[in-house]
Amino acid sequence: MKLLIALATVLSISATSAEWTCDDCTAVVNSIAAYLTSEESIAKQVDILLAEVCPQVENPDACLAGLPDFWNSIAMIMWPGYYAAEADWMCAPLCMAKAVREITCDECFEGLQLGADQLLSEEAITAIIENLSGDALCGVAEDPETCAAVIADLIPLALPALTANPDEGAG
Repeated sequence: MKLLIALATVLSISATSAEWTCDDCTAVVNSIAAYLTSEESIAKQVDILLAEVCPQVENPDACLAGLPDFWNSIAMIMWPGYYAAEADWMCAPLCMAKAVREITCDECFEGLQLGADQLLSEEAITAIIENLSGDALCGVAEDPETCAAVIADLIPLALPALTANPDEGAG
């Protein structure tokens, strides 16, 4: 998801230095995770999902009724899990190398887009479904099997809907 808040953070970093450090990367990734789990952002995500996803599911009325609370639970686990600075797909390579590298504004924007593109990959969607269907969410749910079935249907519809509708007012 393209987030202007993260871009503002990146631009403030880039304005003072063209060098990209582990701390810079961590700050951006943590800003994205924090915004995506904010009450404001989750409300916007829910609005998108109610409009874009619920009409596509077998029981739209149940989706409309249950999705807001369910998505809040999902978002609080999924976004910090994906936008985790220490993860191999985020800042770990830069931080482990203890490197400082030059980065342009275009490269930064490309990196943010690559993160969104990766989120939509079959591998990432499968990993998210497996994680949420397990102990992270459904394993502690009242009905783990139903929860896992809903996750398996919801995530492949939700992530493309959210990335196709970026929060332009986030910054």
